[in-house]
Amino acid sequence: MKDYQVRLASIIKDFGAPQGGDTAIDVERYRGRVPDAVIEFWQQNGIGTVLDGYFQFCDPGRYSGILKLVFGGDPDIHAEQTHALGFGAFGTIVAWNEVHQDVTIDLVKGQVSCPALVNGKRYDPNLAVTTQLMLLDDPTFDEYDAHAKKLFKPARSKLGKLGVGQIYGFRPILALGGNRALASLTIYEALPHMAILAQAHELQLMDNAPFPPQPMRVIER
Repeated sequence: MKDYQVRLASIIKDFGAPQGGDTAIDVERYRGRVPDAVIEFWQQNGIGTVLDGYFQFCDPGRYSGILKLVFGGDPDIHAEQTHALGFGAFGTIVAWNEVHQDVTIDLVKGQVSCPALVNGKRYDPNLAVTTQLMLLDDPTFDEYDAHAKKLFKPARSKLGKLGVGQIYGFRPILALGGNRALASLTIYEALPHMAILAQAHELQLMDNAPFPPQPMRVIER
């Protein structure tokens, strides 16, 4: 068994198999464009929610329009080479870029992380992507209220569990003056709400190595 296959098994052991996905991904469309580890994951497990909706694996084709909104004119991160693998409960997208590897898009904060673009370091693709997927329970996929309290579990208790293709979001969105409060959260269909978030403000390419992370430049659209 290859190293990345051990990691794939650990992802399922730690987070459970995706639930509720009713779409079979055309894996041949993405072969050679995403790491083999992703192809194997899709073939063995499909897509859907894990961790009670804290994260969900998605069909990249369904979310390609969001990536076009984010990276439509960027000179480095090209939308057609960037494939959404899944997203957190508040809409943070985990993606794979054919050139620059790991990409994370925090649509609420307006921040993009692409370590290889910032530091020039690239790794074995299968190990890079599985490292990314082994962190699906990371606190960065949560949102916080004005008192720095996590919102996912309270939102799930108040609003109910997310279905496939849904996310929690603020109403109104923070970029338009919304409040970081449980009372401001609602359940949205992911695609239209992501489109609103993607166009609500400039997105910054971040360098996450220093603390606090530093903006490098604006993502061009």
